[in-house]
Amino acid sequence: MTSLTAFTDQFDIYTKNVGDQLKSTFKRLTAPDYIRLIVIVGAYALLRPYLVQLGGRFQAKDHERELDPNEISSMAATDPKSLKGKVHVPEDTDSGSEEESKKGTDWGKKARRRQRKMVRDLLAADEKRMKEDEEALSDKEIEEFLLEDENWLVETITGAAS
Repeated sequence: MTSLTAFTDQFDIYTKNVGDQLKSTFKRLTAPDYIRLIVIVGAYALLRPYLVQLGGRFQAKDHERELDPNEISSMAATDPKSLKGKVHVPEDTDSGSEEESKKGTDWGKKARRRQRKMVRDLLAADEKRMKEDEEALSDKEIEEFLLEDENWLVETITGAAS
C-alpha cells in the first residue's frame, strides 16, 4: 500500500511541476514571441499535408525501384519458391469473441478482410504463374527427349539402310 501512495505522491509532484513550468514559460513570452509561435504553428498546419504527399511520392518511387540482390532485409528480395507452403492467410472469420464485438473493438474489420483478400489473390496469382512456369519447363524437357529419340531413330534407320 505504501508503494501506491508513494506513486500517487510522485505523480502529484510531477503534475504540479509541469503546470508551474508551463505557466512560467507563457508568462515570459513577449508579443514578438507569441507572433513567432503562431507563425510556426500555422506554417506547420498549412504545409503538413503537402509534406505528407511529397513523402508519399518518395515512398512510391522507392517501392517501384528494382531491388538489389544484396538487400537481405527485404521480404521481397527472398525467393518465392522458398516461401511456398510457409505463407498462411487466415480465413475471413475474425478471432474476436462476441464480448469484444459488443465493446466496439472490431474497428478496421473491413480493411483486414480487404487485405486478406488481396494477399490471397496475390498468392493465387503467384502460384498460378509458378505452375505455368513448371509446366513450360516440363514441356521443354519432354520436347528435348523427343528430339533425342527422333535423332536416334533417324540415325538407326540411316545406319541400317547403308
